[in-house]
Amino acid sequence: MKKIIITGGSGFLGTQITKRLLEIGGYEIVVMDIAPPRITDERISFFKKNLLEPFDSSADYSELQHPHAIIHLSGKNINGRFTNQHKKLIHDTRVTGSRHLVDFISRPDYKPEHYVCASAVGFYGDQPGQVLIESSERNHYYFLSDVVEAWEEENLRAQAYGINVTCIRNGHIIGQGGILAEVSETFRFGIGSILGNGKDYMPWIDIRDLVELYILCATKDTPSIVNGVSNTFETQSDFSRAIGQVKGAKFYLPVSGWLLALRYGDFAREMLVDQQVYADTYTSIPFTPQYTDLTHTIRHHLLNQ
Repeated sequence: MKKIIITGGSGFLGTQITKRLLEIGGYEIVVMDIAPPRITDERISFFKKNLLEPFDSSADYSELQHPHAIIHLSGKNINGRFTNQHKKLIHDTRVTGSRHLVDFISRPDYKPEHYVCASAVGFYGDQPGQVLIESSERNHYYFLSDVVEAWEEENLRAQAYGINVTCIRNGHIIGQGGILAEVSETFRFGIGSILGNGKDYMPWIDIRDLVELYILCATKDTPSIVNGVSNTFETQSDFSRAIGQVKGAKFYLPVSGWLLALRYGDFAREMLVDQQVYADTYTSIPFTPQYTDLTHTIRHHLLNQ
């Protein structure tokens, strides 16, 4: 069996990738995380590791030897008020953690053929009216864009060791949990909320499609940057109204930027960036998202929680 190591494999996306790899078969999975995997299976092993700490040259890492691929998902959840401490954790768990991991896999016994890293469309910044593809430059950006740029730079260093590296710039991941669970919980008594003026475009992808994209990139040579998005263009209003159809919302209240700032601080600016992100690389991989109807996707995940 081919060994695939998944950092952050106990989390929202990592758990779904693990499930799918088990369904496909032929893989031995090592979950590298600070928390044990949510799935129990004889083909899964757990390697406890905090990537904020470098790998000890004298420790036993035989369980991590000769991987076919590494899927690197580790990173502090960005949601929450942007305090200095929270921002430091967002940065360090991605940038410092990736630096330690790439230094480790530069050693011959631990070098994978494929290294697939989580990234984010936050890279592009706030660019109303622009269709953003993988070659687009960032503009009008805030904290998260700086983090993503440094994060990708650390991971792309692995190319110097002959490893095929792909950074997947995830859009908002729609699945059972994550942003969908958080936002839908605010829909009560027939009232829903819409962030800002509702006109900002919000790139998204169904978690089922994103899982297939990660596995594809972990098994084939793929471009260094891939946008992980549905290749459809929907706004904040579209997202909220799709939830409202399932939750029975009769009225929608706009949540202005200043109200968001009171609760989330600088994160409020990141929540209201306007991005029309398109995956130009899908034609060359090739990859076609299967779940591109936002309303159907939200209905599926909300009703199956």
